[in-house]
Amino acid sequence: MDEQVEARLESQADIAAFVARYPFPLDDFQLEAIAHLAADRSVMVAAPTGTGKTLVAEYAIWRAQQRRQRVIYTTPLKALSNQKYRDLRSIYGFDAVGLVTGDIVEHSAASIVIMTTEVYRNMLLEEGGDSFGRGESIIPSSMADVGSIIFDELHYLSDIGRGPVWEEAIICSPPNVQLVGLSATVSNAEDLADWISRVHRPISLVVHEARAVPLEHYYFVDNTLHLVQDADGNRIERFPDVGGEARMASLTKRNRTYTFDGEEESDGWEEDQWTKKNKKQRAASKEAAVDELSVSSSTSVDGQEKQASKPKRLAERRAPEPGEVLTALRDADLLPCLYFLPGRKVVEEAAESAALHMFTTPEEEALIKEEVGVWLENMPKEDRNLQQVHALADILPRGLAFHHAGLLPGLKVLVETLFARGYLRAVFATDTLALGINMPARAVVVGSLSKFDGQEMRLLTPNEYRQLTGRAGRRGMDVRGAAVIPYSPWEPFEESFRRITGELLPVTSSFVIRYNSILNLWRPGDVKHLRRICASSLREYQRYVLWEQRELNRLEKLEKRAQKSKKAGKKKGLASEGASQALEQRRKRIGAYPLSRAGAAELDGTIFALHALGYIDEYDELTLRGRLLRSIFHPAGIMIVELLLGGAFDELAASELAEVCSWFTYDNDRRLNNHNVMNNHLMQVRRDLWRISQHVHNIEQQANIGMSPSIVPDFHGVALSWSRGMSLSGLLKRIDLAEGDLLMLLNQTIDLLQQVQSAVGQALDDRQIWIQASDTDESHITPHKKQSKRRVIQLQTYHQRLERLRPILAQASDSLLRGIIIQSRTVPSMVAYVAGEELPLDAEEDTDPQDVIEGI
Repeated sequence: MDEQVEARLESQADIAAFVARYPFPLDDFQLEAIAHLAADRSVMVAAPTGTGKTLVAEYAIWRAQQRRQRVIYTTPLKALSNQKYRDLRSIYGFDAVGLVTGDIVEHSAASIVIMTTEVYRNMLLEEGGDSFGRGESIIPSSMADVGSIIFDELHYLSDIGRGPVWEEAIICSPPNVQLVGLSATVSNAEDLADWISRVHRPISLVVHEARAVPLEHYYFVDNTLHLVQDADGNRIERFPDVGGEARMASLTKRNRTYTFDGEEESDGWEEDQWTKKNKKQRAASKEAAVDELSVSSSTSVDGQEKQASKPKRLAERRAPEPGEVLTALRDADLLPCLYFLPGRKVVEEAAESAALHMFTTPEEEALIKEEVGVWLENMPKEDRNLQQVHALADILPRGLAFHHAGLLPGLKVLVETLFARGYLRAVFATDTLALGINMPARAVVVGSLSKFDGQEMRLLTPNEYRQLTGRAGRRGMDVRGAAVIPYSPWEPFEESFRRITGELLPVTSSFVIRYNSILNLWRPGDVKHLRRICASSLREYQRYVLWEQRELNRLEKLEKRAQKSKKAGKKKGLASEGASQALEQRRKRIGAYPLSRAGAAELDGTIFALHALGYIDEYDELTLRGRLLRSIFHPAGIMIVELLLGGAFDELAASELAEVCSWFTYDNDRRLNNHNVMNNHLMQVRRDLWRISQHVHNIEQQANIGMSPSIVPDFHGVALSWSRGMSLSGLLKRIDLAEGDLLMLLNQTIDLLQQVQSAVGQALDDRQIWIQASDTDESHITPHKKQSKRRVIQLQTYHQRLERLRPILAQASDSLLRGIIIQSRTVPSMVAYVAGEELPLDAEEDTDPQDVIEGI
């Protein structure tokens, strides 16, 4: 008891010392979460954007520093990792903070290391893979002195691309490490916490639902701002017949188009999510669709005949220009703002359109020009004349900017820095800016309530709308934040507003079983071990919870029938009792992580494919292929291993090898204008890759598992041209990609080359692989020895092939490291001093979701 009291007093002293560091009182939810951490418990905090969740993470870092432990801080985006690196470095010093994002490695052995979640997952599997395989306690050497691991933006678990990485990272984290999860408000936070408690260690949940700054919702129509919902959630003005006129015209085949700033946009609403109907059904239900959306019409379908039986349609209004919206916000004292739009091209055009207005004073204009001039001086000469540079430099002095993943890294940091200093009045951006980047504003304009998700145009979800508007309202500066929705003839306001402000959607698992993960966790002859790990996924947990809910509903119905029945009451009662007992027994076994039939089929199919493709041999041991793929984390790694061992790389120069690897970094299947021409060597590799893809996909189809990604045929020539000295402006003339996209693709190519180089090096250095190749005893030839000899010869061929490739892979990645690429892989890449202040031009890189790339 004395020890418990002493520990409690020590925790209270710890908390008091930490709280004293801040000039403001901490919120109750922050103190509650900190108390859990002080008691050595893991904690998950679910709270709205801008409420101060990161302060909980700061306590975990501070406490670890006091106890001389290390901390790993993971984020979903490189841009967010870079920002956290700058923030924490300013608090704890340069030597205490490290950054590892794949393309940037700075002070990786520091006591505080910021990294992307993918890098953390890869580290766990690479260093802990053999331990997993031997069934040992899994504590990688790099995690031995780690006290806490922080998962920022934990709701990314539902992200299709990154979600599986998060699940694997949580499942594989050593159980001795304290886990800190920071999430936006989600509807199933309890389920997430329960799942983490099952697969890692018990975690305490702290939920805070109140915004730091209350939010008002405005509708901008007829050149006027209208308050539609106040900060208390009360509806003020309503607009039942406004918006969506052009959409209805499309549905009724009036062939009308919506133009913005003189440019026509395609009629993409015919297949939208709200009223998606079969085309045959649509022809027969036009009138019903009009009634559903409460939009009236004064003209008939052919524009000539008037039918009194059909509802009248209101006249379509003109969509407001961005400059008009900003002028109204300025008059209402609602600047600065973030103006979100769903495409890079639209973002840039909107910013340039608004630049017809001036939003800065002469003094601010002069200061911004000075800072832009300093940045240009530090930029490589060949890149200063890029169109993107000129476009941004022209509008920045007017208090405007644009921001998206296609922007040059230094330009993004320049925009963020100027906005943080209060020089900019509006930043036009895609929704990546709302994902963790700390840029709060007085107001947020949601320029479109719809987005393209890679398959169709659809309405924003309540989670997405809340993520965007979470940036509205600066804590300690604004009494209220403002969310502004401009009128759109494509979006019926009332119906759209009701949906986007509805109940939040739950976080759902996007877990898939990957070749790389299976190979890293492989134990010969022990599939049960893999079943336990796969059953630990959030996907399987959610499947079980859904099954349990259905089973309970079934039992309740059965019980009701039993109570109503008199003749068979005893039998019914016994049946219900037996089913209840069976359910209770299964509940008790959930600690063993039951694997669903679908999950088991996917696992078995993946193992079958690895056997069929030669990555696991008949003795259940990993082959050379399996050992190579184990160290390549790219989704298309299996294609690269097949090309490599198949000899497709044998005749390639370093620049050509870089070019081939670059093909796997581009995954947007939109039509790409490309003036680059492939040489004969590369054309042959393309033919080899097509053959390999057909073979791999056939096996995967037999196994009934997801197909491995291949390449986009139109993408080629970027890495080859860059490695041979072409400038960034030269690349832009040959292929229609943005400057930032080219940097991102080249950096990803370097990352992939380094992964392949590491895999090759590890394989060559593993003597166990090549022992058989040294056995050349040819006495007493038997069929078994003939087969063994063929394997020996094949291994010797592979060894020679890998020995030749090792230095060429290093040369290939080195050939891409020049100019602005080197700057983008260094932190800080450039530092300028203006008026005695340091202007950090750190290079950062992020990726837009599929839905924002269509606007290029």
